Amino acid sequence: MIKRLMKKVTKLAMFLLAGTLATGFASCSSDDDEVINTTILTPEQQSELSKIASESSANANKTEMGKVVANYINEVVKPTYLDLAEKSDILYKACQNLYQKRKAGTLTQNDIDAACEAFKAARKDWEQSESFLYGAASDNEIDPHIDSWPLDHDQLTRALNDANVIAGINGDNPTKYVYDNNGNFDSVLGFHGLEFVLFRNGKNRTVADFNAEKETEAGLTSVSTVNEAAFAAAVAGDLRNMTYLLEYGWLGTTIPTSHLNQLANAMWVVNGTRHRGLSAKLIPYRDYSQFATKENGMFASWHETLNNIFIGGCSGICEEVASQKLGQAYRKAIGTGTADDAANYIESPYSKRSFQDYQDNIYSIKNSLYGVRGTENISTPVQYSIMNFLKNNNYPKYNELNSALNEAIAALETAKKSGIAFIDQPGNPQVKTCIDKVDALNEALNAAGTWINQQTDK
Repeated sequence: MIKRLMKKVTKLAMFLLAGTLATGFASCSSDDDEVINTTILTPEQQSELSKIASESSANANKTEMGKVVANYINEVVKPTYLDLAEKSDILYKACQNLYQKRKAGTLTQNDIDAACEAFKAARKDWEQSESFLYGAASDNEIDPHIDSWPLDHDQLTRALNDANVIAGINGDNPTKYVYDNNGNFDSVLGFHGLEFVLFRNGKNRTVADFNAEKETEAGLTSVSTVNEAAFAAAVAGDLRNMTYLLEYGWLGTTIPTSHLNQLANAMWVVNGTRHRGLSAKLIPYRDYSQFATKENGMFASWHETLNNIFIGGCSGICEEVASQKLGQAYRKAIGTGTADDAANYIESPYSKRSFQDYQDNIYSIKNSLYGVRGTENISTPVQYSIMNFLKNNNYPKYNELNSALNEAIAALETAKKSGIAFIDQPGNPQVKTCIDKVDALNEALNAAGTWINQQTDK
């Protein structure tokens, strides 16, 4: 998968039938705090989803492979998305605070630093979710909506000098305005728009930068910093809503009540998806993955489901890190780039956290295979992990896969600690080392995926 700047798909017509939403309406001037709709689904629909969740869990726990899939979902996918949503809310509130303080003339460096730390915390969880972009993130175009780059300075300049945009981001519902009108500024949404506002040259922006009347970045000197802060607050609200949609897509109505209320209060987010925010079977992706039957499952068998974790999930992000995230700028820098490569195709250039992002992508793979989060400090796979399944079933290249995984992480750690940011020297030899190690991991993932797809369900 290659991330490119792209417009969000045209919103599909509202498909929820009359009566789908619970009654209980209140006037509301903002998409926050007050709840317009008390729930996304009727009590009957929620009851049906609870029944399906119980059935899918029971189905998964009947077999060895099913238990591995269930552990992967419950111990890796679920907590990653829950934490991402929670940290995105913290980021939203920090950006709201930054904007209100900037507007009032009371902004402090501590306010900016708090927003920067909130950004980094949410960013880590997002990058560590990229080995399972299949499902809700890709089906609902959430990935490109919140994580496209490079940022287009000209587009941002036009947007923040457009009276309609300024009115929208300062209006009654800035978050909805951003969602509805993002085609006019699609390159500056999500994480990378926020990164530009919060960081410069690898450091947190200073209070002096924000208190200046105008931007100082070349090409953006016509932009008002208070409007820039307003835009960041609105974009952060849109990002928060998208992460709530992700956790809802995988977990249904078992997510925190406050998150369900916010989605119900921002039904344009749910209505903009093909299947009410859920899978094609109108059930959460958790259950879609745990059925492994032709009738209700994403795949008809457990070995196909596990193969997808390897190929559709882990290999997909692994290949992207090597060939695109690292590869494009590296090839341009050493003179071997093609017309499809771009020298500025560098993720997180303003915070200079590119190597951190890429390493978190590989940790996303390690978490998935080890069946547990936090594998920065964990070296032993859990009982019902994919790695343990491979080992217990005598996969002949187990050691090669495990070594390739740890060597890719180590190469990115060396690059991260080198003091040479990727944006500063994309052609540095250490980048080639990282590419080679991540490529080797991708080969190992594909070999394991092929092997597991040849096994019978057990």
